[in-house]
Amino acid sequence: MINVNKIICAIDTSDISFAEQLVSSIEYKIIFKIGLEFYYNFGLEGINRLKKIKPEMKLFLDLKLHDIPNTVKKSIIPLLKSINPFMLTIHVSGGASMLEEVAQTVHKISNENNLKRPMLLGVTILTSLSNEDRDELGWNANLSEQAIKLAILAKKTGLDGVIASPLEIKGIKKACSNSFKVITPGIRMPEHKSHDQARIMTPIEAIKNGADFIVIGRPIVEASDPNMAIKNICNL
Repeated sequence: MINVNKIICAIDTSDISFAEQLVSSIEYKIIFKIGLEFYYNFGLEGINRLKKIKPEMKLFLDLKLHDIPNTVKKSIIPLLKSINPFMLTIHVSGGASMLEEVAQTVHKISNENNLKRPMLLGVTILTSLSNEDRDELGWNANLSEQAIKLAILAKKTGLDGVIASPLEIKGIKKACSNSFKVITPGIRMPEHKSHDQARIMTPIEAIKNGADFIVIGRPIVEASDPNMAIKNICNL
């Protein structure tokens, strides 16, 4: 059995009505993930429309920010004040200075505005990348080794955890401690195709390996009954 609170549902859509219907229909207290597709189409207004439907919803703002330190730091501030997400992401490959400045800013703005501090997560290696992609990018380390190196940097610079494929969970936990959060996309049910994901596991495999939260998109959002899909995933 999987704790339903560990489920993150990815709302990757350019259809605001579909997103509203999905959020409204789901009865379980899961986390909802907003990514680039939704945010670029609907922005803060779209997020507020979802929060109006479910004010208590936990929001994972997955914008994967990656730029020079000052730009990312200033971009984060209005997001914290207007949305106050439960989780948000930046790219670890932005470097130590960016990570440290953003982590400090998240603490400072949260304290000054009496906000619950969001979980700041670093994106390591996208789960769509394969070892062939690694070779084309000119990386020397294999993908798992690279992800662990990035996770160590994320922890060192004050982040709460990382986004990594299920294949790296154990290595990251060993290198960074069990309290360091690992959130895993690349989750597929046995009967589903991998689509654009290269490094995947089933939900139960990821949880057994130590994932703190698992991101699931298509198996929930494309289901005729999302609540039944969640129930089946968690074996409730």
